[in-house]
Amino acid sequence: MFESFGRGFKMIMAAIKMGWQDKRLLFPAILTVFSNFFFAIMLFFEGKSRVAAAGHGIPAASAPAHGAAHSAAAHGAHHAAKLTPSPEGIQQFIGQTALNGQWDQSGMGALQQAASPDAVFAVVAILSLWWLTNRFLEGVTTALVYSHLTEGAGSGKFSTSCAAVFSSLPAIITLGLVTLIAKRIARFMRDKRGSGIFGMGVNFLSSIVEIFWTMAGHLILPAIVIEGTSFWGALKRSDRIGQGNLITIGVGEIGIDTINRVVLLLVAGGGMAGFSYAYVSHMSMASPLVVIGGCLWASTVIVVTAMSIYIRAAFFTCLYVWAIEAEALTEAERINHSMPAPLAAAMA
Repeated sequence: MFESFGRGFKMIMAAIKMGWQDKRLLFPAILTVFSNFFFAIMLFFEGKSRVAAAGHGIPAASAPAHGAAHSAAAHGAHHAAKLTPSPEGIQQFIGQTALNGQWDQSGMGALQQAASPDAVFAVVAILSLWWLTNRFLEGVTTALVYSHLTEGAGSGKFSTSCAAVFSSLPAIITLGLVTLIAKRIARFMRDKRGSGIFGMGVNFLSSIVEIFWTMAGHLILPAIVIEGTSFWGALKRSDRIGQGNLITIGVGEIGIDTINRVVLLLVAGGGMAGFSYAYVSHMSMASPLVVIGGCLWASTVIVVTAMSIYIRAAFFTCLYVWAIEAEALTEAERINHSMPAPLAAAMA
């Protein structure tokens, strides 16, 4: 385990050095962080507007689908009106929180009214666009890193990479659909497993499906972006790489995922500790110290999250580049052939 962490740190430092040489490699990952914020806020206001409309007796179908600003304004006006509660308002609130009322904790009422078909469609549309945006930016990172590794620092162009990924969108969408189906099947197998040896076998098989497809999915995306092939062509390419044992380095051998999670957890814990201290010390949230500390913490979260996204994409791109180079070599030649710089640093 410690050896895996050591390799992971070497890989991370080499990837950061590569990104420092060509800062354009980091740009898609930073955009991914901000797009995550954007879609999360959009999803929040979508759900909020639906539930608020159902709570006031408005049909869910007439609730605005993407009216974030309208929802925020209506919410503020509603709270302003509630500052001076009337007897009718109190009685209405009691009725809403009663058994099977609109805000009953059993889940009846407003939440069920909000879950109309058009609301589900809106949420699915937001989540699908969110996923596609992240995969698009991951593909741009893959293309830029590939150019850096094969043609030298500064060789990749952001516009060219975007155009290459955009032309591969049908294959990327197919990848997403197949990945969703594979994970659903694995989850179904795990949930429906029996007891005894048969149940253990089904659970093991479902875990193998999830692990294999997670690895395959990250190899298929570079094949789609780098070689411009279709999804099925990329799937065959990844299968050929796997059958030829061209990639002998597993994700577990370089523990970048674990390191990234630990760092993100430490950053999140540091922010919570700071705000907790400010709360216990009765510091005003508008005080300069709290505002500056909050801005620094938010900036740290953005940087660390972006770096983790970039490092993971760079890792799988390095694996694919190494597989392409190893495919043209014999087993004896592969021993003396140098890996891409980040992988070489990790495996040294």
